[in-house]
Amino acid sequence: MNKLVALISVIVIASMIALGGCGKASASSDINRELGTKDLKIKPIKITREKAVSDRKVILKVEVAVKNKSKAAQGIGAGNFSLKDPNHTNYRMYGMKEDSLGHTIAPGQEMNGNIYFEIPVDLEEGWMSYTPEPGHDKAAEWLIVFPKD
Repeated sequence: MNKLVALISVIVIASMIALGGCGKASASSDINRELGTKDLKIKPIKITREKAVSDRKVILKVEVAVKNKSKAAQGIGAGNFSLKDPNHTNYRMYGMKEDSLGHTIAPGQEMNGNIYFEIPVDLEEGWMSYTPEPGHDKAAEWLIVFPKD
């Protein structure tokens, strides 16, 4: 009987250790995952943090590559993107910088641009989504794990 209890205990402990790493969903990021619509393919390619005015905030810079797969020119801008943290707090695009995404892309062409979000310093991950037009459902969403600086 003691051997059976010991065996069951070992199995339970081994199972708990094996499953222990499964609790956190942020083990990987969707960076470099190409999503979008049938006309536009969007791929986050680089994520960096920049200093903000407040010590409690940072500016998250997400560089994306966009390809127009349609036969017509397509417009896309940083305002088509939003960021949501794990607590469902939304962060909208932050300001317009010279290198912010905001262009019309000719058929078959590809371009890179940046999207900026002001986020709390301690935020580690979030869901960035692309919505083609205001008031419509999101067309794509990426889990982004933020770099630690």
